[in-house]
Amino acid sequence: MCKVKNPLIASIVFLFLMGSSGPIYSQGEGGRRLTTPIGDIAFEVVGQVTNPSSTTSKQYGYLTLINGLSADQIFTIADPTMQNEATALFTFFTDAITERVIANGRLRIVNRVGTTTIYFDNTPDGTFANRDSFSDGVPVLTLNYRQQVILDTGDTEGGTFGGTFTVVNLNTVTEVQPFEIGGERFRLGKKRDQFRVFYSGAPPTAAPPPNGVFAGYAVAIEPAKPEPE
Repeated sequence: MCKVKNPLIASIVFLFLMGSSGPIYSQGEGGRRLTTPIGDIAFEVVGQVTNPSSTTSKQYGYLTLINGLSADQIFTIADPTMQNEATALFTFFTDAITERVIANGRLRIVNRVGTTTIYFDNTPDGTFANRDSFSDGVPVLTLNYRQQVILDTGDTEGGTFGGTFTVVNLNTVTEVQPFEIGGERFRLGKKRDQFRVFYSGAPPTAAPPPNGVFAGYAVAIEPAKPEPE
């Protein structure tokens, strides 16, 4: 997993500044930061979801685009056909708790909260056969997470494994750690940076796990307000 006067703009390694024809970099705090206008796509992801119980969810995968980084800074191989979970330098893992499930006709609306962590792994080994392989790198960005899933239980495509779903997440940065690519240090943001994340998903082609597969993107939004002292 901004405008000039907004702290979110100045903070996220995924982005460009408003009105700029290219990335603007900030030095300090352990690494160079790339910034982007509010409303622009910050990163794109491919992932899967496994729900170990009715109240827990694990969502994991890899980043396919980071605004401000090139493909050879995101994957270990130049061939686009080989740019996948096994060659991705950036992965993510979400641990979530289900707060409630609402029935509305054939739709199910699921509300979850939890934590998403983005990892940097300079020797990537991601495989969807082992979800823990997406959390064995160095954590570089930690975010609080709130999610709404809308599942169409009637759209089952032959239907034993559920239906298609859409997802909206609100992610707020809580921790940042610098990382290094090609001898240069970067940071992915600062505290209170926020993203709105959109996923489209479908049921698996075989019996779970996983419970679903998805892809999507994150958009930079206004930063969270400081907590009252």
